[in-house]
Amino acid sequence: MKKGLIIGLAVAAIAIGILATHPPRKHPSMEGTETAEQLAKPTPPTPPSTPATPPPVLTPVVPPAVSANAPAPAPTPAPAAAAPAPTAPVAAPPAAQKDGIDIAAAMADRVLGKEDAPVTVTEYASLTCPHCAHFAINILPEVKTKLIDTGRMRLIFRDFPLDQLAMKAAKMARCAPKEKYFDLIEVIFKNRDRWLTAKDPENALMQLGALTGMDDGYMRSCIDSTELDTAILNGVNEAQSKFVVQSTPTFIFNYGAETISGAQDEPKFEDVVNRLTASKK
Repeated sequence: MKKGLIIGLAVAAIAIGILATHPPRKHPSMEGTETAEQLAKPTPPTPPSTPATPPPVLTPVVPPAVSANAPAPAPTPAPAAAAPAPTAPVAAPPAAQKDGIDIAAAMADRVLGKEDAPVTVTEYASLTCPHCAHFAINILPEVKTKLIDTGRMRLIFRDFPLDQLAMKAAKMARCAPKEKYFDLIEVIFKNRDRWLTAKDPENALMQLGALTGMDDGYMRSCIDSTELDTAILNGVNEAQSKFVVQSTPTFIFNYGAETISGAQDEPKFEDVVNRLTASKK
């Protein structure tokens, strides 16, 4: 009995020493962070993360090379005492799945408005762009009230990152729960000056992403994902070749019927929507 007590005290002393020298890591708090209400709602657990690779250098035209998938692990043999069971070949992970990220789901269109709206507007934006932030914070709410919520228009948001931090923010946001995507975009824009000028912009950005329920490991995998780099840059190339997008924000009405650039006010959007729907009345 006395010997067991001595062993127990020794184990406890070792555990306390480990905690003292390896305290749990936490993000520093970001005071004054503005958030959208829905970001505070609980979300389902996010997929586990795996060690990420360093981010590639962003090039505006040539997408980075995608690394080959690692071979699937061999099946674990059954215990000797158990009867042998037939084993099926281990399938390789699907091409759209990498590091716990569903690339196809991450790159699916993020849309505000009804699918049958007569006018579709595709916005190309960079998450470090001040004019894009101005539109998202000051103009979009009125456009949403007068045109989107009334069923006259729908908005598709697509990434057109102008720098490395914009690319990292875009990749992280694409990994957020789909129903919280636009709330996170709003928060990123509202806190643009704060996270961009932080000593560690990526850490500050991840503090915002954590509001959606994503954990650090998963966000890091998303930020470092070369597959997301390739997918987003493919979208940039398409915007340049198909719609001659050169700046942000740029708004494409009905897939090329009309284009406007810059953070235009709500009456400008209403004017274009009126002209595009006049023949349908």
